[in-house]
Amino acid sequence: MKHTALTLMVAAFVAASAITVLAHMKAEKMEPAADAILNAPPAKVQVWFTQAPDPKLSKIELMGPAGAVTLSGFQVTAADKSVMAKIDAKLGAGKYTAHWQSAGDDGHVQKGSYSFSVKTTH
Repeated sequence: MKHTALTLMVAAFVAASAITVLAHMKAEKMEPAADAILNAPPAKVQVWFTQAPDPKLSKIELMGPAGAVTLSGFQVTAADKSVMAKIDAKLGAGKYTAHWQSAGDDGHVQKGSYSFSVKTTH
């Protein structure tokens, strides 16, 4: 009897833990796409999530071969569950890494990054 009760308690804990993990927002899609090799510099960086991002906790930063890239027009759009920023600088050839931060329904801050490359310049 004790063994059955312990097994049920462990199963309940595992199920509750799985639900908590599933509740965190995740990045679903990026633009430019992760690991993309572009022939022309992009006009913006955008990340779509599994939940509507919290505007107060959301941000995007872009780093390139010469350091931080200036972004503007930052927007959080609940309807399409995305964060977006326009790229003001003229990007040269090289590898760029977008770093994002946001929080979803549960309030837990999530962070991530992805890279893309630009082959040529305009």
